[in-house]
Amino acid sequence: MSAETIFVSYSSKDRPFALGLVKELQELGANVWIDQLGIGLGEDWDDAIEQALEKSETFMIILSPTSVESRNVKDEVNIAINSKKKLVPILIKECELPMRLQRRQYADLAHNPDKAINDILTFLGLQEKASASLRKVLSLIGVSEAPQKFVQVVKEEDSDKEIEKEVDVEDLLVSDAEIDRAINMHKKGIKKNWQMTVITAIVSVILAVLVYKFKDSDFITLDPVYAIIGCLSINLLSIRLYGSMRKRLRNIDLIELLKLKRERLTRIVNKLSNKEIDDFNNEFYNYITL
Repeated sequence: MSAETIFVSYSSKDRPFALGLVKELQELGANVWIDQLGIGLGEDWDDAIEQALEKSETFMIILSPTSVESRNVKDEVNIAINSKKKLVPILIKECELPMRLQRRQYADLAHNPDKAINDILTFLGLQEKASASLRKVLSLIGVSEAPQKFVQVVKEEDSDKEIEKEVDVEDLLVSDAEIDRAINMHKKGIKKNWQMTVITAIVSVILAVLVYKFKDSDFITLDPVYAIIGCLSINLLSIRLYGSMRKRLRNIDLIELLKLKRERLTRIVNKLSNKEIDDFNNEFYNYITL
């Protein structure tokens, strides 16, 4: 590892990631300077930053929507390019790159973290095995590392032969598409229940009116008592339908929460156990049944 000093330029809103990255690189042996750790008590910030930037050989810039708009970052980039320093642009969030950086290759942590980490390590002369350390900071920008692989034993189609199949951990979770279909299923069920409720109410009213209107005539020979029992039975059906609708509405709310839970789980997908995956999927299946 070279003893060259690496100056880190970033936006204050990206400080948690920048500090996390710097600490990991320092532990791996890199000589990294960042204002939050490099400026001593009583030092003038502007002077300290200017001196550190002047003495550094490598310029690392954390690219994000806020950093590309920062006046301080823009000034530091201009100085670094004019001084012909080695540049290490690292994209952590989608943004419009400054004109002076648009034709430069950057490490894309936002969309391709594995390649970005390996590119950073190679550029800085660090061992590739150190990639596990850098992956620790990906969660600070809402990016998970490459999906962990599970090996499943499955049967081939039209055959009893078993083969090993490699699958991503995320693929073992109930998918977003399945969750959306379940929500639509409950919504359709609610619509049908409303229709049945209206129909049963209309039938009940018609039956009650007919019994009352023709109770003393020969047109209807049904005992009014049985007619009342029939009306009550129909109304009980409406109550059951209403209860089913309430349960479906509750399940929709729970499935929506489950969808948010899935988003959180996919960020830590490599830390999930088989039991946690099964628990999540079973929870989903409980909400799609009545």
